[in-house]
Amino acid sequence: MPTLQLEPAVAQNLVNLLATDDAFRGRFTQSPEAALLEAGHVPEDPAELSQFVAMCCASIELADKAVIAQALPQIVAMLTSGAAFNVPMLENGHTGDAPRTLR
Repeated sequence: MPTLQLEPAVAQNLVNLLATDDAFRGRFTQSPEAALLEAGHVPEDPAELSQFVAMCCASIELADKAVIAQALPQIVAMLTSGAAFNVPMLENGHTGDAPRTLR
């Protein structure tokens, strides 16, 4: 089962780019694998990265930039702890002061 675990600096860069850069967001949607490499990820096993992207990133719909920026610490924490078939998804329509739930 392919997994993805990013270095903290790479995860921070990736999420920052997804929260601020429209051109990068477009590239990420078109080719998540190339965008991960662009953000600084150096995979130990390029084949495993390709498998992860094929299985987990087949159909990507990015949240609004503001939503990503608001949840930046939670997304970075998830990306640095390893994800296997767990695509970060924020609850739609979240309001209030309660922390967001990644699912």
